[in-house]
Amino acid sequence: MPLELREVKSDDEWNELIQCECESYEDPFNAIYILLRPDRGNSPKAREGFNELRDRQLAWHKNDPTSRWFKVVDTDLGDKVVGGANWNTFTENRYPKALDHPLEGTWWPEGEPREFANKLLDDWLQHRSRKMNRPHMLLAICFVHPEHRRRGAAKLLVGWGTDKADELGIEAFVEATDDGKPCYETHGFTFMNTFYLDSAKRNPSKKWVEMGNDLKTPIHCYLMWRPKGGKFEEGKTVVPWDQKCYKNW
Repeated sequence: MPLELREVKSDDEWNELIQCECESYEDPFNAIYILLRPDRGNSPKAREGFNELRDRQLAWHKNDPTSRWFKVVDTDLGDKVVGGANWNTFTENRYPKALDHPLEGTWWPEGEPREFANKLLDDWLQHRSRKMNRPHMLLAICFVHPEHRRRGAAKLLVGWGTDKADELGIEAFVEATDDGKPCYETHGFTFMNTFYLDSAKRNPSKKWVEMGNDLKTPIHCYLMWRPKGGKFEEGKTVVPWDQKCYKNW
């Protein structure tokens, strides 16, 4: 069954793309996905949550000139979407200054749920403005449907961005889970540091504890970096965390 990589161009492609994303992140459970879509399942409310997630991701994409979305389809299954990825290309410094609160979780209800989401979003995104402040490629999202893994879809999705990084002569970053880390290592990414999305706070309410349990916090993540050209040699490659501009790491 041949797979093809295609760029997502039409709004009509988004429903199937995001449906594949949701099913991919449920198996195995990906807590960051739940942070982006708190309403899950098959109830009417959950369906509204899916529509909101789809429309929000489409809006983010349309309002970001650095964003390009790709999908992998199986041509023997009527071009069924089996995976997708969102790459950002920053040919200049995206972050002239550090951002303490990069993204407001407006899709969470106001009050304590919003506060909870914002804390985890800050844990996830704050480091970008401090560590990705040079020209780079960012693999923001990457997923493959569980029924179609180990067929080469991830290779196509990741490979597009690493090829583009090599073409432009810039480095690349990805934030990986335990499940994704081995895949990215095969494409030249190397471990930089571990970080956590942690909901811990003093005297949490019962609701706060329940939300943390639902997302299985603290959520363990890896920041991974791919040098220009994709070849890392221990002791030879000049790593960004040795440079003065990264003194706050």
